[in-house]
Amino acid sequence: MTASKIRRDPSGKVACIGGGLIGSAWAAQFAAHGYDVQLYDPSATTAEALARALRRVVAIRGVDLQALQDRVTIVASAEEAVSGSVFVQESVPEDLALKQRIFAAIEEIAGDAVIASSTSDYPPALLRQGLRNGQRIIVGHPINPPYATTLVEVVVDTETPAEVTDAAIAFYRRAGKMPVKIEGTQTGFVANRLQMAIMREALRLAHDQKATIAQIDAALMHGIGPRFAAVGMFNGFALNVPSHDPSDWLDHIERFDFGAALVHTDPWPTWTTQDRNRIASEWLAHLSAQGISALADRRDRLTAAACAMHSPASAGTVTSHPHFSADYQEARRKFRAAASAAGAILETHHLPEHTGPDGKPLYMDFAWLGPEDADVVILSLSGTHGAEGFSGSAAQTHWLTTRPDPLPPRTAMLFVHAVNPFGFAYMLRVNENNVDLNRNFVAFGEHLPPNPLYAAVSDMLPNRTGLDEDMVDEWSAALQKSYARFGRWETHNALECGQYEDPAGIEFGGQDLQWSSRTLLDAVRRLCGKARHIAYLDWHSMIPIGDGNLIFLNFNAAGGPLYCRTADWWGEDAISAKTVEAQWSSGTSLPHTHRSGLLFWGLERALAPQADVAGAIVEFCCDPDAFIHTSEPDTRTVMWERWLYRNYRDDTAQRALAMRYLREAAAPTRRSYQDKAIAAAMPVYRRIIEGAGRWAAENIASVPDRLIQTDTIS
Repeated sequence: MTASKIRRDPSGKVACIGGGLIGSAWAAQFAAHGYDVQLYDPSATTAEALARALRRVVAIRGVDLQALQDRVTIVASAEEAVSGSVFVQESVPEDLALKQRIFAAIEEIAGDAVIASSTSDYPPALLRQGLRNGQRIIVGHPINPPYATTLVEVVVDTETPAEVTDAAIAFYRRAGKMPVKIEGTQTGFVANRLQMAIMREALRLAHDQKATIAQIDAALMHGIGPRFAAVGMFNGFALNVPSHDPSDWLDHIERFDFGAALVHTDPWPTWTTQDRNRIASEWLAHLSAQGISALADRRDRLTAAACAMHSPASAGTVTSHPHFSADYQEARRKFRAAASAAGAILETHHLPEHTGPDGKPLYMDFAWLGPEDADVVILSLSGTHGAEGFSGSAAQTHWLTTRPDPLPPRTAMLFVHAVNPFGFAYMLRVNENNVDLNRNFVAFGEHLPPNPLYAAVSDMLPNRTGLDEDMVDEWSAALQKSYARFGRWETHNALECGQYEDPAGIEFGGQDLQWSSRTLLDAVRRLCGKARHIAYLDWHSMIPIGDGNLIFLNFNAAGGPLYCRTADWWGEDAISAKTVEAQWSSGTSLPHTHRSGLLFWGLERALAPQADVAGAIVEFCCDPDAFIHTSEPDTRTVMWERWLYRNYRDDTAQRALAMRYLREAAAPTRRSYQDKAIAAAMPVYRRIIEGAGRWAAENIASVPDRLIQTDTIS
């Protein structure tokens, strides 16, 4: 295996104070992520401990040992290590007085650097006692070994400035960790309290001779351990009840007195020397049968692999279809690579003033295949509704990679990737200004589409946003009141058809043409300047009527020539209003509502009279999920989107949770869904390409459809 290169991080050096088991592992972790590390520990065994840690990192990551060694320098004092460092990680023995002496010696030298303690027990308030500038001291508690696990508990309190917390979290993320912010003063934090609860019960079982050491380890390694690693404790328990409703699980466990009957209620038994020696002997025999070196290697490799399965960089390669991605940046890389390999001409447009959650810039990408003077251009879009772009991006990338269908004469294909790059990156339907782009294509400055019920319905909804389940009840109660007053369909029509009065509200269509809308229209007019016909395919997703199903939403005049042309491609039954209403009602329990400001209609108006447009929005469908797809259409999804838009700048565990939920709602990460989505998408491409070829062969002039911006009645 060829050793991987280590990219040097230009942001500065890191100080590691303490070079034992944890400190040396931290040094190896930081070095593996490109940091120059200065390590201080007066122990004579420091170099040996560091060498072991570096070798372990090489073994599990395949990085170059010499490069790691070049990154870490053992220095003569804590002051020397800290001088000029951008971050300080303290890992001396668990002695409060010793830690306080170290902090007193380095706090002035450290300047503005965050000082993090690896302590397993002491909260920040104890660590900073007696210091003049102790607010920069936090806890950065890892799970051993830090180079294999990703969790770091970032423990702060009310005295910790927000900028210190933010700096620590950002640093740990750059260093390959998964920081979890914990606010509080409890000792042991979270992970150790859970670990010790399990250990206490394990020792009780061994003490009472109800289970052997080997049996206890087997129960963890082959039972609850893998499940916990995959989905956590609470997620796993929710999956254990048929409804997947946490309330049902809590009712279930309450009937069993919260598990008291399954464990013990007796006080901790008397612990004798005989008990200690018996358990230690059995434990040692269990270790000897496996070998310490082999165990350490297994621990590091499997732990690192388990943690990697949760990382965005790995999620798209471990279990996903190869053309699905874990995040926007990966989707963009795959799309551009596939387009370039297919010989497409690429064009990129940068979204100004905004970056993604990883701090990287955001783009809308165009890829052109075929002759510049094509008479018919197949326009394939993804990401109009942000997070829905994952399925559309995968379909585009798969077609470009496999090229199963040759382009007929006088036809070309224009792929537009990430129409809404902001929403794609943050898992949001809306763009950077809370605008639904598929409500934004109206004639601003003229008479805007009406939505007379919106204000009255919106006023009934809860003012607050949140991720708590009480919000579901509050939202549902508000909807019921609106149903009683206005009607069920009327309520949802008011909330879904688009509104142009409330910038903070639902389905806001904007007050001007957005960057994405302007960029898209300008590029299509320019690139398709010689075409007379546009075959339109805009990929969307979210309707829960079964993996592999598709819904075709055609917005041409019903029965007109462009509607009939679309029916020729995908079938009259697929695009008929009767079929769509049946599918939509099955998935959302509501008939289809009105729409205003659709991209399709905006494109028609922008290209007329030079070109006409036929085609459809095509919705990928998925199996229903009991948590995501609530009894009221999209209730929880709408609430979580509203919360996330207001809080997208905050790099918190809650943001990560909301983004993961909305990703699953928009494009499930299940391989079964992804395989069926790709299998369903390829015939859609084949039929529109064949239809475009027939259209080009007819060599007819454009016949633009009715030019509208809404299907509501003024």
